[in-house]
Amino acid sequence: MTIMFVCTGNTCRSVMAHYYAAKLASDRKLDVKISSSGLEADKDTPMPEIINTLFKKEKIPVSAHVPAETTVEMVKEAGLILAMTRAHRTKIIELFPEAKDRVHTLVEYAGFGSADLADPYGRGEIFYLEAFRLIKKSVEAVFNKLAV
Repeated sequence: MTIMFVCTGNTCRSVMAHYYAAKLASDRKLDVKISSSGLEADKDTPMPEIINTLFKKEKIPVSAHVPAETTVEMVKEAGLILAMTRAHRTKIIELFPEAKDRVHTLVEYAGFGSADLADPYGRGEIFYLEAFRLIKKSVEAVFNKLAV
């Protein structure tokens, strides 16, 4: 199975979810492929340094991340697409209607209600920490749900 995380620029939320999920899948020895993309990704936009710092603290390996635009091929390959907001989910379904049944928001699929995962981009460190905390809990809940 392939799980794809989607946000706007593929520099913050979907990146944190992607690499945390990849580490968790590896730790649990799960046969799952993890990817991420952005609906408006620009390959020249760097990942904020705070995310590298968070990854180091969590011992999450990450090579040089390059933001990727969401493509038809990626959507076709993904068995589960987890968007960071309801607006992202709506846009994915508009662009790729065939994926309608595979698209959910991360928080919703995790069972934590219907709230959006706020974008920390360009904000203070506390916003990144809070987003990452919610992403970690949500990804863990998704993996527990898939194991059932």
